[in-house]
Amino acid sequence: MSGSAINNYLRAVGIDPAAAGPSDAELVARFSATRDESAFELLVWRHAPLLQRVCRSVLRDQHAAEDATQATFLALARKAGTFSGRGTVVGWLYRVARRVSVRLAKQRARHPLASTELDRVPAPDGLPAPTDGAGPLCEEVDRLPERYRVPVLLCFFEGLTHTEAARRTGLPVGTIAGRLSRAKALLARRLSRRGGVLAAVALPVVSGTFVGSTAQAAILFATDRAIAPLVSGSVLSLARGATQPVISSLKLTAAAVAVACTVSASVWAFNASAPVSIPNEDTPRAAAPTATEPPAPKSDARVAGAVQRAKSANTLKQILIAIHNYEAAYGALPQDIVDKNGKPLLSWRVAILPFVEHERLYKEFNLDEPWDSAANKKLLAQMPNLFRVDGQAKGEIRTYYRVFSGPGAAFEPGEKIAFAGVTDGLSNTIGVIEAGPPSEWTKPGDIAYDPKKPFPKLEGPFKNVVMAGMMDGSVVPFKPDLDAAEFRKFVERADGQVVNIDKAKTNITALTKEDLNALEKVLKEDVELGTRFSKLLAERTKLLEQIAKRPAPELDLEKFSDEQTALRAHIVRLEEQIEILKKALENK
Repeated sequence: MSGSAINNYLRAVGIDPAAAGPSDAELVARFSATRDESAFELLVWRHAPLLQRVCRSVLRDQHAAEDATQATFLALARKAGTFSGRGTVVGWLYRVARRVSVRLAKQRARHPLASTELDRVPAPDGLPAPTDGAGPLCEEVDRLPERYRVPVLLCFFEGLTHTEAARRTGLPVGTIAGRLSRAKALLARRLSRRGGVLAAVALPVVSGTFVGSTAQAAILFATDRAIAPLVSGSVLSLARGATQPVISSLKLTAAAVAVACTVSASVWAFNASAPVSIPNEDTPRAAAPTATEPPAPKSDARVAGAVQRAKSANTLKQILIAIHNYEAAYGALPQDIVDKNGKPLLSWRVAILPFVEHERLYKEFNLDEPWDSAANKKLLAQMPNLFRVDGQAKGEIRTYYRVFSGPGAAFEPGEKIAFAGVTDGLSNTIGVIEAGPPSEWTKPGDIAYDPKKPFPKLEGPFKNVVMAGMMDGSVVPFKPDLDAAEFRKFVERADGQVVNIDKAKTNITALTKEDLNALEKVLKEDVELGTRFSKLLAERTKLLEQIAKRPAPELDLEKFSDEQTALRAHIVRLEEQIEILKKALENK
């Protein structure tokens, strides 16, 4: 299905693909400022189909195109904080993707495919044949000036309307329409000389697994942390090559970036997810457990504020990403490790260790022995931080990250369940929940669920919310006193019951001390960014005045006109945010 067809369908059901959404520049600034995974996920959702198709036109192979696309996004993550030059995010992504795919094509020509590559699953059906004319079209798009290329990428390839493309770039609708018209005329004329015609190019549908793993890897790559097994060694090598000086820095207008940074600090940073923290498997081991185990946090001892809920949500997302990758590798959701007679030996948390940067720890387990055997019990103290609730003691060996296990649940002992078997919908079914009582992290058996028995009592770690990661990777803050009958609907994977997530969510308005400290930091940064922006804008105006006084000033008026248009658009957004804040104060 083409990008245009997807967007047309969304509009038909009343969804504007770009309505009220942040621009690409704002998302990059948001990611650079706070390492917000959701911002990067949205960028991947928006542009991965285009990049995969562009890379495939060079590589003639869907899997190689996915590698090149993933490497391009990793390069974007590493370069997100540079913000030098001019242009747009989609234009930068396009240029880097072309260069990366050409580099990969040369590597593949020099080195024949290894046997492991030959064993990969063939590309999905329904994708255009490699000879559908996308190659010549992309070559001609390469020759277009940046101001013409961007409307083509957004409107012709991704299927946005002129209004949506204008909102995405901050340019006037008329400018987008005029440039697109001239660009299409140029492309049609040039393609006709090559014996071709200007025709729409179908884009692939990108999986949620690709998006999630790419966004998580982007955070790790941007901060120079290990990212295996989220991406292959080939992708990592390509990404590193793409971030060398020969690749120009991310090109965004200074005005757009400055305002985007201000907005992201003042509006988004308070609600943004905390940076991902997945421990590297090469980090020093924890000391062996002492005779006295640290006590688990009391279930009613803590209140989860906005910052804590963001940390919990981030952890749940990382665990769900690992579960998605496990299911993609083995065709079923992870289960407790059992012996030949079906007796549980080790938790599913041990099974996903290779997918959370702990393959070495996984190899230390004796998988044919129970969790409390002499050999396996020694590994309890090496519980990954990913399985700890923020605030638990460093030596804690018990975890609150558990699943519902039993008949009808997503994790049913003895059943090989894939995502296709969750017929109630992934977004309506609980995958991993942050609830107690906590248990040793390697111990099999989680929250026992039986539709014929009373609903299990959930304890802690927070008294005002129960955080749950849904099977699609989203996170829902459930009411701690949610009716058991309603909770059951979210636990069972195929009961056909209608759920109402909005009514199940808790409504938390009180701020904790941690929240207030975070807010104070955000406000301080907001003032600093505002001051910096004002100085830069004044300096820019002074330089323009000096250039204008020259006898023959060399000035790209169209460029500065575009920047002023983008600046006006961001001012409008700030005014809208101010109105929202004023109304919030009035309601209070």
